[in-house]
Amino acid sequence: MDSIADSIMGLTFTLFILICLSAFFSSSETALSSCSKIRLKNIAKTGNKRAVKVLSIIDDFDNALSTILIGNNVVNIAAASIATVVSTAYFGASGLAVATIVMTMIILIFGEILPKSFAKDRPENFAMWCAPYLHFLILLFTPLNIVFKLLKEQFRKFFDTGEHRGITEDELMIMVDEIENEGAINKQDSELIKSAIEFSDIRVKEILTPRVDIVSVDINEGNAVALKTFTTHGFSRLPVYKENEDEIIGIIHAKDFFSSYINDKDFNLEHIVKNIAFVHNSTKISLVMKTLQDSKVEMAIVLDSYGAIRGLVTTEDIVEELVGEIWDEHDKIISTFHKIGTDKYLISCNSNLQNASLHDLFKYLGLDIDQYRLENNSISGWVVETLGEIPHKGDHFTYRNLHVTVNKTNMHRVLEIIIDIDTTMKIEG
Repeated sequence: MDSIADSIMGLTFTLFILICLSAFFSSSETALSSCSKIRLKNIAKTGNKRAVKVLSIIDDFDNALSTILIGNNVVNIAAASIATVVSTAYFGASGLAVATIVMTMIILIFGEILPKSFAKDRPENFAMWCAPYLHFLILLFTPLNIVFKLLKEQFRKFFDTGEHRGITEDELMIMVDEIENEGAINKQDSELIKSAIEFSDIRVKEILTPRVDIVSVDINEGNAVALKTFTTHGFSRLPVYKENEDEIIGIIHAKDFFSSYINDKDFNLEHIVKNIAFVHNSTKISLVMKTLQDSKVEMAIVLDSYGAIRGLVTTEDIVEELVGEIWDEHDKIISTFHKIGTDKYLISCNSNLQNASLHDLFKYLGLDIDQYRLENNSISGWVVETLGEIPHKGDHFTYRNLHVTVNKTNMHRVLEIIIDIDTTMKIEG
């Protein structure tokens, strides 16, 4: 009897060890799939060898997952078998039912739910703790892993859809929102990151100062005209043309002009003309910035496909797409958006010689520009394109649930519009 009791005690202890191993495999799987590679890389930089080992395991996650699944199934099956033996010894024929019910509850609670919950709360710590043991098991199960890898490759040939998914820009935006909601970054940092993500998608035509708003000087008109232009507009640099405004030959800087003008009011303006860059209106602003940096200039003339001038763009314009509006002491602050009634808004299409954008408008209105299937563009450009003709005061159109009326124009430009939002109309993307 003593030997039987000792055997049962031994089996019970073995059963306890198997439950612990089940918890180990379950927590390892959750920790490896939940941990942040960025955090682990930061920890690894401090010289933590376990963090380095975790990263190497994650890089070959298929082998790790196969090892975990093999180990977890082996210990769970072994635990169920031993529990049946022990239970039958105590309860006889009814021991099988008892073992099934009890082991299901024990494995579910102590082998799955609790270990995975704890690992999910602190995945990096759990991953670093289990990494050495898991690494040993991966080496131990290498022959089996090779077999499973070959089987997986065969199955992949039959079931591979050809889709190789990466992280999309929309998913990246959601990730930033989630990180902000978790409190890891503040709203300002979140907006900056989103701007950086969208930065490469913006084309220069969306942010340029249109041709009609360009303030420039004719090099043949003399220094008096240049002086008046600088003092009137307060710009730090001006495009220079020769006879025809479409023949931009460079730019002059205010500091160069005034330092030369003080010494000689009749100096030759051509001596201080600097080079200016030229870019196509469909060029992405990230490439425009690179062009400006390589050319060591702060301004570029934007051309259309026929070589005609569409407008100009500056380094400041591009940087503002990342950090928002940059004001200096010469800027006159003009409010672009005004609420003038329930769901009714007065919109200034031009402020500070910058065309207000649809992106800013929809952000102010609390609407999703993607849902309206619109690309970022100037508000005035959108109005002109939608109307399909030179706008006049009183012209109007309806776009989805937006009722737009032209309120003020200047020549062929839209200066102000009024937007009424029909909140009863449902918009679907």
